[in-house]
Amino acid sequence: MEKSSYYEGVILDVDGTLLLHDKALPGAGEAIAALRREGYQLSFVSNTTSRNEAQLAQTLFSQGIDANEAEVQTSVSACLYYLQTHFGDRKGFFAVPEALQTRFSQLAQCDEQPDYIVLGDLDEGFNYAILNRIFNFIRNGAQLVVFHQNNWYFRDGKTWLDSGAFTRVLEFAGDTQAVVTGKPSSVMFQSAIQFMGLQKDRVLVVGDDVTTDVVGARDAGLSFLLVGSGKFKLADLTSHRIPRSHFISSIAVLPAWLQHRAAC
Repeated sequence: MEKSSYYEGVILDVDGTLLLHDKALPGAGEAIAALRREGYQLSFVSNTTSRNEAQLAQTLFSQGIDANEAEVQTSVSACLYYLQTHFGDRKGFFAVPEALQTRFSQLAQCDEQPDYIVLGDLDEGFNYAILNRIFNFIRNGAQLVVFHQNNWYFRDGKTWLDSGAFTRVLEFAGDTQAVVTGKPSSVMFQSAIQFMGLQKDRVLVVGDDVTTDVVGARDAGLSFLLVGSGKFKLADLTSHRIPRSHFISSIAVLPAWLQHRAAC
């Protein structure tokens, strides 16, 4: 296949686009292999906080999807980049799972009057006490920083309430707006573009979630392609005004879609 004259790099969402319940979606491995043969630069992005970049790359590889750690961006790695560049030596309160504590251990921390709060995916750890504590930090001027604003996610074949729902409660109660470092924030997309070393008009974003992948791509000034898997609903096409030319039924169709664009 001839590489598309439109794009040189592809930013690929992971959950719902390449994997579902940690299993490769049909044609995912073959599609990524085709993109590599055609010379595209790739970046794999995910709002996951339960796995680091190496673990996510290993999960993809174990499912026949050729990915390496350097190509993976998560909302946690994007958060670290944001904190280091925007807060410097100021002190933070980290309401994140124990497994992530070491990722932030080099940053100044404070349990009483922090300058900012990082709120992560506590899952069953969310309770009134922690939410009220963060609420009062916000009232005293601390900036709320979150990995993402996903309202729900897949786990064990079921849907579960995600941390984005609690973020919105805190934003409403604290009369504030959280800084988001994962999708749909441009922070993650810009990080991926910087890694690829490409101009944004040469990069395509591919994902299944209109609220993170499509909205994020649009806000970052990037082209997008919606995939009919994972969180996709048919109503998304009309409610978010997605042209049919920017929709494919599955990731397996992506190489052919790019080939068609090259022929136009």
